Formats: sequence, structure tokens, C-alpha cells
Amino acid sequence: MPARLLRFARAEAANVATLFALVLPLLIGAAAFAVDEAALHLERRQLQLVADLAAIHAAGDPARARDRVLAVLADADYALPAEAVVITRGRYAADPALAPAQRFVANADPANAVRVELADRGRIYFASIFGMAPPDIGVSALASATPRAAYSIGSRLASLNDGMLNAVLGGLLGTELSLSLLDYNAIADLDVGLFDFLDALAGRIDLTAGTYGELLAGRVALADIGAALAIASGGNAVLLHLAGLIDDTIHVEMLNLVAGDGLAHLALGSAAAAEARISALQVLSAAAMVADGQRQITLALGADLPGLAGIDVALVVGEVPQGGWFTLAGEGSYVRTAQVRLRLDISILGSAGALGLLDITLPVYAELAPAEARLAALSCPPGRPQAATATVAATPGVLRLAVGKTAPSAFLDTTRPLQVARTPIVSILGGVAEVTAHADIAMAQTTPIPVAFTHADVVNRSVRTVSTTTPVASLTGSLLSGLDLRLEVLKLNLLGALLSGATGAVSALVTPVAPVLDATLVALFDALGLGLGEADIRMHGFDCRNAALVG
Repeated sequence: MPARLLRFARAEAANVATLFALVLPLLIGAAAFAVDEAALHLERRQLQLVADLAAIHAAGDPARARDRVLAVLADADYALPAEAVVITRGRYAADPALAPAQRFVANADPANAVRVELADRGRIYFASIFGMAPPDIGVSALASATPRAAYSIGSRLASLNDGMLNAVLGGLLGTELSLSLLDYNAIADLDVGLFDFLDALAGRIDLTAGTYGELLAGRVALADIGAALAIASGGNAVLLHLAGLIDDTIHVEMLNLVAGDGLAHLALGSAAAAEARISALQVLSAAAMVADGQRQITLALGADLPGLAGIDVALVVGEVPQGGWFTLAGEGSYVRTAQVRLRLDISILGSAGALGLLDITLPVYAELAPAEARLAALSCPPGRPQAATATVAATPGVLRLAVGKTAPSAFLDTTRPLQVARTPIVSILGGVAEVTAHADIAMAQTTPIPVAFTHADVVNRSVRTVSTTTPVASLTGSLLSGLDLRLEVLKLNLLGALLSGATGAVSALVTPVAPVLDATLVALFDALGLGLGEADIRMHGFDCRNAALVG
């Protein structure tokens, strides 16, 4: 036996066949594992494709995310248990400054993204021979669709008056205007493309490369804005003339005029997903209001108003809060108007019977706080802007009217509430007595008013006006009819019986002024593109982009 074993060990015949027989089981096992691995990789790829499609489909309508995901799974013949399908709605911010893991916030509203996680049991064909259990396959997909709407607030210019606009707009632009009503009508209805205007503005300030975000983050001359509007309009003669008159030392913080994350990362000159059109005159007047130029304007409205000897007006435009007049952005975005204060010194000259002719000076303060509009809801089917709808929650500016006096420095300081004290309004019989007056009323809208828009409103250039519940005419009428008038005798006299009727005579002369005050206030605020206790909202366009994978 030892000899035979020795001969067998020394034999070299059929050694290849012997080695092959010994290695073949290992080769078969390795091939089996390779086939199983490739099959599992293919299954994972197929499951990932389904997850990607489900996430994209769900991101188009996050409110119905589960229904959409289940529909995709059914179409792909995947019957997964409920616990194997995890759907997370949230908000995705495409901000390069954030780490990728921080850009998606789960369960945040308003939702613009959906993350889909799928789990399935893999299939093995040969590894089970060795007692191995099928592994679990898990995939995840994150898709975002951020529909946006372009809208603005508070620039209505519903009633053009060339004299009033020349005075108000000219003061804000730092120049003297003598445009006719025909000139204003020529540009009041002139719309220009938003991106045409921004591209022209970039050219004016020599910003030849970069993004719209860089342009909007800058500070530009008001004169360049006027010139850019003229260029975007195709060379409108009135706009060209206006642009040449604007004080070139006045500048505008662009984010106070146009704001929106929908523009931030778009390259200058790039084709925009939504072409919004804006009114050239509204842009110019809004820019003038938020500029750093003269914020106090004095107007003399003359003595041809019925029942009045004249009205002198001082107007102050306050700093605009954060948020622009126009934006292209998604749900939760907002636009705001500036705060405006007026002082009207109303001169009333009338007969008071036995008291003779009374020369009354009635100081009236009007304060319109900023109005705000927030995009509360937006439905924008991907690629179908004609089916888009939006709801804007508008809060009209609080209107306050008062009669009295305040320090000039306090009137100019719009960061502090205006304190109005009692003041003399008429001197009687050469200073024997005087009548003092004080009144202070306000109307407020604390609950936002929902306003609905459709694509048809964009096409028709519809403007929605929301108002506080108190009519303006009622407010101004109440102000004057509710004046607290007091007679103050300054010198000893024997005319007590005659003076006792002084307050009644003053009240009789002041009360009829209410309709004139209404008309004056409305005309002044119309010239500024503002409404008394109102907010005017216009929808300029919808950006209904398709959902895309972002993670």
C-alpha cells in the first residue's frame, strides 16, 4: 500500500482533469454568486427607477403624494406592503449655500418636494443552495417641483391726473415734470417684459455676466431704471423723455422693488420659464417710492375747491419694510407697500353770522401703514400654466385719520407712531377767544382677505382690490362730524352769549368739507398708486415647471 500511494503521488497523467474536477465546484459557486449579485443589482436599479418616477409624479401634487406614488407602483406591477413604502412631504430649497443634506426639510409647509423610500425583498437563484437568505433592497428618491407666481401690490394708478402726478411723481423722481394727461395715458397701459427690463437694467450698469440674484441684490440709480424701462418698451418716447429728467443721484435698493427666489439663480439673459409682464408706469412709481431721494413733498392744491380757500399738503414716504413691490416666488412669499403720511392744512373761509367771517385752518393727518399680500396657495400643474390657480391673502394698510398738531420731526419719523395733540383751528374776534379741535380715528384689517386668481386674470391683466370693512367716506365723515371742539376764552370780555355759539358755527363750516376731503385723499393716494385702507393685487404670470429629481 505505501508503494502504491507513492506511485500515485508521483504520477503526472490526467493532472489537469483532476485539478478541474477539484476546482469546478468552486467555479460553479462563484458563477452562482455572480449571477445572483447581477440579478440583485438589476432589481435595485429597477426599484430605483420606480422610486424616481414615483417621487417626480408625487412632487407635482404633494397634497396627493400617496395616491400618486401608489399609482406608479401599480403601473409598474409592484405590490409592496404598506410598511415598505415611506412617503415624506416637505420643503426643498435649492440653495447652494446649504449642504445637500440640509436642503430638504421634512414635513415643512408649504410643501414643494416629496421623498419616496421603497423596500423590497431581493430574489436569489443559487445562493439559497448554501443556505443564504434573500437580502432586503432599499432605495430613496427626492423630487421637487417649485411652482411660482409673479404678482405685485399697491400700484394701481386708477385715476390719472396730470397735475397731481407731475407734482407727486416729480418730487419723488427729484425733478420737475410737465407731462400731459395724454403722456401718462400713453404709458399707463404699457406693459414690458420683466426679463426684458432686468436684462436692459443689467446692461445699463455694465453687469454683463452673473445672475438675476446678483442684479437684484445691488443698488442702482433710479435714472437707470427709467432708461431700462424705455429700452424694454422698445424706445417709448415718453419713457425716454422721463428717463432723461430723473435725478441721477437717487438710488434704489432693488430688493425693495423686485424680490423673489425664482430669479436668484437664473443667469442673466437666460430664457425664463415664465414671461411675466409689468406696467412700466407702475414700476417707475414704485421705484420712486422706495428710492433714497426726497421723501417729503409739499403740494399746494389751490383755492378752486368747493367750500375751501385752499389745501396745502405735506407728504412723507416711509422706509419700505423688507419685501419688494413685485416678486416671482412660491407659496409663502409676500410683497409689501411703503408707509405714507400726509398732512393737509385745509383753509376754510366762511361767514359765522354775528361772529363775522371766520378763517379756519384745519390740520388733518392721514397715515396709511404698509399693506401686505402673501401667496397663501398655488396650484400649478407642471407644464400647464393655463390651468394654474392662486390664492393671495391680502392685508390692506391700516388707515388713520386725525385732526390736531404734531411736531415736524415726529411727522417725518415714520418709525414711530404719530402723536397728535389738540390744536387751535380758529381765532375769534381778534384773539378774544379761540376754538381748539382734536379727533383721531382709524380703520384696521387684522384678518387677511383671500383673493383668488386664475390664468385668465393674467391674460386680462385683472387687478383685485381688497378693502377694510369701513368705507372711506364713512371714515372721513366721522372724523369731521366727531370733532371735539372746545371754546377757550383768552381775554376778559362781555360777549359771552355771542361766543357761546362759536363752536356750533365752526362745526357748521367744517362738516361740509368731508366730501372734498374724501376726493382730495383719494386723488393723492391714486397718484401714489395706493388706496385708502386698500391693497391692489395683480397676478402677472405663473411658472409651472416640471418636477425634477434633486436627491
